[in-house]
Amino acid sequence: MNRLSHFAFLLFTLFALKAFAQEQAPDSKLEDSFAYGKYSSLVQAGNWSEAGAMLDAGLKDSPSSPKLLALSLQLANRTMQAAPEAAEKRLISLVEHYLGSSSISTEAARDLVQATDFLSIVLIQQDRGPEALNLMTKTLNAISAQGDSLLSSRRELEPRIARSLLQLKQPEEALKLMQGSIEDVQSRLASGTSDLNDLIRSTNIFSSLFRDIAATEVAQYQKLAEDLIMKNLEAQPDSLIDLSAYISLRSAQISALTYSDPERGMEMVRELSARVEAFPPPSDESKLKQLDALSKNVNRMSSSLEAALARVRLVGTEAPEYEAQSFVGMEATSLAQLRGKVVLLDFWAVWCGPCIATFPHLKEWSHTYGDKGFVILGMTSDQGFVWDEEKKRAVRGENVSHEQELEMLESFRNHHELIHGFVLTPKGSDYNRQLAVQGIPQAVLLDQQGVIRMIKVGSGPQNAKALEDEIKKLLGVTEATN
Repeated sequence: MNRLSHFAFLLFTLFALKAFAQEQAPDSKLEDSFAYGKYSSLVQAGNWSEAGAMLDAGLKDSPSSPKLLALSLQLANRTMQAAPEAAEKRLISLVEHYLGSSSISTEAARDLVQATDFLSIVLIQQDRGPEALNLMTKTLNAISAQGDSLLSSRRELEPRIARSLLQLKQPEEALKLMQGSIEDVQSRLASGTSDLNDLIRSTNIFSSLFRDIAATEVAQYQKLAEDLIMKNLEAQPDSLIDLSAYISLRSAQISALTYSDPERGMEMVRELSARVEAFPPPSDESKLKQLDALSKNVNRMSSSLEAALARVRLVGTEAPEYEAQSFVGMEATSLAQLRGKVVLLDFWAVWCGPCIATFPHLKEWSHTYGDKGFVILGMTSDQGFVWDEEKKRAVRGENVSHEQELEMLESFRNHHELIHGFVLTPKGSDYNRQLAVQGIPQAVLLDQQGVIRMIKVGSGPQNAKALEDEIKKLLGVTEATN
């Protein structure tokens, strides 16, 4: 599962929770004509073709059924990997249905945004970027044409379009779109038709998208939002709404600093903590609970930063030796035996989408630097998964033995054509704790003396570039020799 697919899966999860939570009873005719239990059984069994045919028949009888349309959208997302052509066809049908409607309801607009986003992801994966952008533009225009009644859906779609533009190497267009969006929020705030929370949300989205390519603009919008909040807090020091808005703004900034500058992030957390502690205690019980929730949020940020600082402190120290229960795709070895080589400890798991997204880089590095003294060790442990040969993926099993886990990992490694091997640490091992692993993937890069030189958490091109640059530096590889 690559990065885009992982993003699509997260979007589907949010959508599915929303769809199933709706208490929208279908009319009696639809209830009689569509067997939901049978359909659910087909989906659970992975019988996508029959489930799709059944759903299409239901939609033919009731083409505007919100429940069937929602199920169709879920089915399309679930089959993106297993049956991409069918998923694409289903998404196209859904988008055409929504765009062909004379008017779009609030619920339909939300589903249209989801369908458009899923389909755009599929198209971009197929190097059909212009088609994806054209589709998203059509949807944005259709939603915008109905004015403020669908403003929330427009706000939801705009950053997704910007993200696609960035993926397609069009940063100027992405920046222009989101600047227009955030300036519209500012205008509405000034006229009293929006509130501060809308500005904070827009500012945080803008910051997450353009932190690395438009730092000046990011700082400008963050400063404007902060000044407005502080002005409100000075006028109303007991305003929980404004304190919450301030913490929300700072939270996004702190999150960005977690991996780049945790010391600065911790300074900001301390300032937030002091502000919460100094806040006048509310007499209202519900507001007291809100304040307690804000305090817990700040404490969570502190814990996250403590882990980041622990990783910072590890750099420059000798990596501890691991205890191995088993090895997959490699001979038994230890860090002591690998002295003289540059070693990358890749902490991962078979269920982790972002971990799998790093495989292309790992394979490339093994191929390029493997004969120059570079070794990758995939650090994992028993996760209770077995290999499904029909689906060609790891699936959760029951009472999975260690031997079954090893067989699954062999098949998984072969399926993904990985070059490096895996080290399985035993149950109860504290090796992850010793290397401050709280999230995966985490890469720990060791020099030829076994000293930690870099730790990176998460997937993505920036982490990959930083790691490869350090690998080449440690190996003494130049562009001329590479």
